[in-house]
Amino acid sequence: MQKFYLVWDESRHALGIPSIDAEHRGLMALVNELSELVAHGSDFEQARRQMEKILDFAADHFRREEALMRRHGFPGLEQHAVEHEKLLHKATTLMETYDPEHADRAVLITAFLTDCAENHILHEDRAISQYFAERGIRAD
Repeated sequence: MQKFYLVWDESRHALGIPSIDAEHRGLMALVNELSELVAHGSDFEQARRQMEKILDFAADHFRREEALMRRHGFPGLEQHAVEHEKLLHKATTLMETYDPEHADRAVLITAFLTDCAENHILHEDRAISQYFAERGIRAD
C-alpha cells in the first residue's frame, strides 16, 4: 500500500517560533505514524485511534497558535482561525467515512492529512512568521 510521509525540512518548514515549530514536527510525526499503520495493514481500531489522536492534537495546536496570534496582534487571526476550523471540519467529516467496511479510505485520509499539514505550514503559517519577523516579535 502507498505511504505518504512528511519530512521536516528546517529551511522550508521552520517558522522561527520554537513552540509552534515543535508542534508542527509533532503533528508530522503523528501523521507519519498513521501512514505507517495504514501501509502495514493495521487493524481498523488502531488506525481509527491514531486518526482521533491527530484530530485532538491538531485542535489543541490550533488553539495555542491562535492564542499566540491574538497575544501579538496578528491581523490575519480571524481568517486563519476560519481556515483552522475548515481543516478540522474536513478532516472530521472524512474520518467519519472510515469504518470496517471502508478500511481502504484510510489511504485517502492519510493523503489528505499529509497534504493539509504540509500546505498549511508552508503557506498559511508562513504569514505568521513573516509578521513576527517584520515586527521583531520573539515568541516563546
